[in-house]
Amino acid sequence: MALGRTRRLGQALLGQLVAFEATARLNSFRAAADELHLTTGAVAQQIRLMEQKLGMKLFERLPRGTRLLTEAEGFLNKVQLALDLVDDATHEITSLRSTTAIQAITLSTTSAFASRWLIPKLAHLSIVEPQVSIMIDASEALRPLKGPGSVDVAIRWGEPPFLGCWACPLHSGRAIPVCSPELKEAYRWETISDLLRNAPLIADSHDNWAKWVTANGPRTTSSVQRFSQTSLAIEAAEQGLGVALVSEVLVGDALRIGTLVEALTTPDYLDIRAGFYLLTATEPDPGSPLGRVVSWLRSNTV
Repeated sequence: MALGRTRRLGQALLGQLVAFEATARLNSFRAAADELHLTTGAVAQQIRLMEQKLGMKLFERLPRGTRLLTEAEGFLNKVQLALDLVDDATHEITSLRSTTAIQAITLSTTSAFASRWLIPKLAHLSIVEPQVSIMIDASEALRPLKGPGSVDVAIRWGEPPFLGCWACPLHSGRAIPVCSPELKEAYRWETISDLLRNAPLIADSHDNWAKWVTANGPRTTSSVQRFSQTSLAIEAAEQGLGVALVSEVLVGDALRIGTLVEALTTPDYLDIRAGFYLLTATEPDPGSPLGRVVSWLRSNTV
């Protein structure tokens, strides 16, 4: 039975059925041609071929337009039903594809934020948003949020205003002095003055030690080892090379597992006006894949 239906459909080509339905509905070869983006002659030819195959006339040709013959009205009803079924089936399968397809989102951030905060949390994102794939562009270079080479979302260090985009705060700029447990055990610094006088200090491009001296004094007499990236400064602190003054959010996991500890017996911190901010070209639709990722990022600030 299925093979017979296939042969009959092959004899009455889909294009002819579409041309017939449009002509019958619009009562004009020309109007049907405009709707189907064909020439009037092409539509008329489709109808002639169908009439030849069926062995009967379908339309009365009028000076202005056409009129469906009475004996073809039942045929039209069934053709319209069949085309509706094809439309419904096409909509269903494309809707299924759109809901199951993986949505790729490119996120630009610093290497320190990627390795120290974002990557450890991605397993949770893959559970709550299995249809979203995050491509992380970890670089100190800024990527545009619009136009060529743009990314979908960025997490960047700075302070508002951020012009030409939508922004929301993600993490404060609070920085804390950290070191390896062995280094703290060996020296047991009590105050920030102890660190500034006799601790080996580690600095990154943000130079937070200089900011602390400016804000609180006294001047440092300690040696300072400098790194171009925060991630390298944190790794150096974990290796026992000195005390790093870095954003608290970047060392949260290291403090929990014990590869780093707060360097001072009585904890102290530097409050920096800048912080990590979420940036997108425009405020995302909460129900879109990007909007859901942004919501997830904002809800996972610990």
